[in-house]
Amino acid sequence: MKPGTNAHELLTVLLDHPDMGFSPKELTELTDVPHSSVHKTLSRLQEKGLVRKVDSYWAVAEDVAASEIANAVSLQQIEAEYGDDAYGDDEWTDDAPDLGENA
Repeated sequence: MKPGTNAHELLTVLLDHPDMGFSPKELTELTDVPHSSVHKTLSRLQEKGLVRKVDSYWAVAEDVAASEIANAVSLQQIEAEYGDDAYGDDEWTDDAPDLGENA
């Protein structure tokens, strides 16, 4: 999903609050998505299994939320374990041999 699209904006808000549901009016206020496009966009996201509707409130689909949470936890674990990796900064390049301009 392309950043800057209505679908991306709506899904981002819903993913930021996986335990909450929002009305179309609330989503309009929280995003730059026009009110006339909110319901149509949410319906397309629902067809793809990315969001769900409960009464008149929309939320991220449970399996999508679980997947996003798992990804965030995995990224946090990677950062904790490898965050101070020598390749993460450019100081190591000072000690690297010069391989010439054709390297």
